[in-house]
Amino acid sequence: MMFCIKATLAYIKGKKMLKKLLLGLVSIIFIAVSSSAYASGHGKKEEPAEPENVAPEIGYYQISPDITTNVATLNPRDKIHYVRIKISLMLEDSRDSTIIADVEPLIKDAIVTILGSKEFGQVATNEAREKIRVECREKVTGILQEKFGKPLIIDLLFLSYMYQ
Repeated sequence: MMFCIKATLAYIKGKKMLKKLLLGLVSIIFIAVSSSAYASGHGKKEEPAEPENVAPEIGYYQISPDITTNVATLNPRDKIHYVRIKISLMLEDSRDSTIIADVEPLIKDAIVTILGSKEFGQVATNEAREKIRVECREKVTGILQEKFGKPLIIDLLFLSYMYQ
């Protein structure tokens, strides 16, 4: 009986050893296969394709907050008038919005300077509004041309225009 128990224990011990041996062998095979797959390029990440010449999309950049400034007065006794405008720039390429953000203070200053140089009679009509818009567009285009070598904008739009 004792021999039977010893033989059974040896058999069970041998089975456990066999399991460990098989598990080790499977692990070695897995490592070998995965390393050879990696070496052959199957595990390699694809490099991002170079962007093709993507046609630029028109974008818009809104100057915020609205620009509010006094208009010029010839007589100090005259009532003080002001103009408030909301501006959006139509960009040739929507990706240029970060560039525009960097020069936004220059753009605002140029527009405030133009508006502040006008008298109330020069801002209070639809024709005057259009002349000011064109003048602002030309000034902003000039600033961008000087800074970046190209105008970057197609147009300057007045989204709202109030005067009092």
